[in-house]
Amino acid sequence: MIRRLTGFLLFGVSLVLAGGALADPADPVASKCQGKARQGCRAATHLAQPWKLPMVEEEAEPAPDETLPQALETAYQSAPSLQAARYQLRAYDEDYAQAEAELRPNSTLQVTGGYTKTVPGRTTQTARLLNGTYNSPIITNNSLAAQAAVSQPLYTGGKASADRDAAIAEVRAGRQQLRGSEGDLLLQVITAYADIRRDSEVLRLYTANLRQLQATLDEVKARREAGELTRTDIAQAETQLQLAETQAYSTRQQLEQDRATYAALVGHDPGNLAPPPPLPDLPETIGDAFDIAEQLSPDMAAAIETERQSRARIAAARAQGQATLNLTGTATLTGRAAPFYLHNEDQEFAGQAVLTIPITNGGRVGSLVAQAEDRNAADRIGIEATRRQMVDTVINAWNAMATTQRTIAVDAREVESARVFEDGTFEEYRAGLRSTFDVLYSHSTLLNARVALVVARHDLYVAEATLLRRIGRLETRSLLGGTGLYNPDANFRHAAARAALPWDGAVRALDKVDLPKAPPPGLQQPPSGAAKPAIAPAKGPEPDAPFATSSPNVPLPGTTGTPLADHSLIIP
Repeated sequence: MIRRLTGFLLFGVSLVLAGGALADPADPVASKCQGKARQGCRAATHLAQPWKLPMVEEEAEPAPDETLPQALETAYQSAPSLQAARYQLRAYDEDYAQAEAELRPNSTLQVTGGYTKTVPGRTTQTARLLNGTYNSPIITNNSLAAQAAVSQPLYTGGKASADRDAAIAEVRAGRQQLRGSEGDLLLQVITAYADIRRDSEVLRLYTANLRQLQATLDEVKARREAGELTRTDIAQAETQLQLAETQAYSTRQQLEQDRATYAALVGHDPGNLAPPPPLPDLPETIGDAFDIAEQLSPDMAAAIETERQSRARIAAARAQGQATLNLTGTATLTGRAAPFYLHNEDQEFAGQAVLTIPITNGGRVGSLVAQAEDRNAADRIGIEATRRQMVDTVINAWNAMATTQRTIAVDAREVESARVFEDGTFEEYRAGLRSTFDVLYSHSTLLNARVALVVARHDLYVAEATLLRRIGRLETRSLLGGTGLYNPDANFRHAAARAALPWDGAVRALDKVDLPKAPPPGLQQPPSGAAKPAIAPAKGPEPDAPFATSSPNVPLPGTTGTPLADHSLIIP
C-alpha cells in the first residue's frame, strides 16, 4: 500500500510539473506548438514519424527446485531454537525422575581406616614393666571401620507426592511450550518463504518496468531529435526511470534480507521457491476459531499446566510441617586393618523405624505456604491474561485474513482495469492522441496494481498461517506427511524408569495418605473507589515546553571507571 501511494504521489507531482512546465524557447517545435491547439499539435507532430513504443513483459518465473514442505521439514529437523526447546523439555523430564526418587531408598557406605604410631618418652619407658632389650619402645596400631546404611522413606507427609504432581504438570507445560516453539518456527519459515516469493515476483515486475521505461526514454529521445517532443518529455521519462531504479534497488535489498532470514531459519540459502500449497484445517467461522483455540492453543494449555504446577507446590509446602517416617538399616564392621581377618572383626547389624514430628519451625513453613499460594494466584491470573491475548491474536489474524481476501478481489479487478487503461493509452499514443506522460502514467498504474495484488496474496497466506498458529493447528504432524516426528514420550519413559523398584507403587500410595489439600486461594483486587473515576485536575496552565537540546551526562558516583594514566601499564 505504501509503495502504491508513493507511486501515485510521485506521478501526481510529475503531472503538476508537466502541466505547469514551460516549453523550451529554443525548441522550434515547442514554439510552433504554442500557437496551436495542444491535441491537434500532438497529432500533427506524431504523424510526421509513425513511432511504435514496444511492450515489455516481465521474465518468466524460473523452474522451482525447493518447496515449502521441504523447507518446513528441514527447519523442523535442524533449527537450533527448536532443538534447544526439546532439550529443555528433557530437563523437565528429569525433574519428574528426581521427584520419583524422593520415595526410593538411599544407601551409603562409609569406610574409615586409621593408623597411629607412638614414640614414648623416658618416663613412659621407665614405667613399662616389660621394657627389655628385645622389646621396641615404639607402639603402632591400625584400625578399620566400615558402615553400610540403607534408608527407605515410607511417608514424607505428602511432600514427595506433591513434588511428583508438580513435576508432571511441569512436563505437560513444557510439552505445550514445545508445541508453541514449533508453531512459532513454522510460522517464521512460512513467512520468510512467502516474503521471498513476494519480493522475487515484485522484483521481476520492477525489472520489466525498467526495460519498459528505458525503451520509452529511447523513443522520447529519438522523437526529441526529430523535433517532435520537448526536453520536458525527456525529463518525465528520465524521472520515472530513476524512480523505477530506486524501487528495484529497494526491492532487491528487501529480497536479500528475506533470504538471510530464511537461511537463519532453515539452515541454507533458498533456491528457486515453488508456489506454496494451500494450508489445511482453516476454521470456517470465527466461532470455530475460538472453539479450536480453547482446545488446542499451546499458549492456553501451557498457562493452565503452569497453574497446576504451582498449585501442587502449595501442598508440597504444607507437607513440610507434617510428620515423616523412614525405615533405616545399618551394618557396621570394626577391627584391625592389617592383618585383616573377617572372623576377628566386630560385626553389628541394626534396623529402626524413625518417626519425625516437627514441632516448631520459626514460621518458615507458613511463609513457604503463603509464598506458594501467591505464586499460584499469579499463575491463575496468568491464565486469564493468556486467554485475552489469545482472543486478541485470533481476532487480528481472522480480520487480516478476511481483509486480504477482499483486497485480492478488488486488486484483481483493478489489474484488469489498469491493463485495459494501459492498452488503450498505448493505442491512442500511437495515434497521436496521448502524451508521453499519459503513457508513463498508465504503465505505472498497471504496475502498482500488479504489485498490490502480489502483496495482497502474500498477506493472505501469512494471515492464514498466523491464524493456524494462534488456534494451535500449525504443527508438523498436521502440515506434513512422510516426515519423522519428535516423540517426547520416549525420553520421559526413560527418565521415569531410571532406578525404578518393584515397591514404588506401594510406597507412593502410602505417601498419599493424608496428603495436604491445596485448594486455590481467593484472589484479591484493589477496593473500588467511592466516587466516579476522573483524571486528577491539572496544577496550573500547560507549560510552554521548548525543545530539549541536551541531556544530563553526569554518571552516578561509583558507576564508571577511571582511565589509566599510561596505557603501557595494561597487561596484555
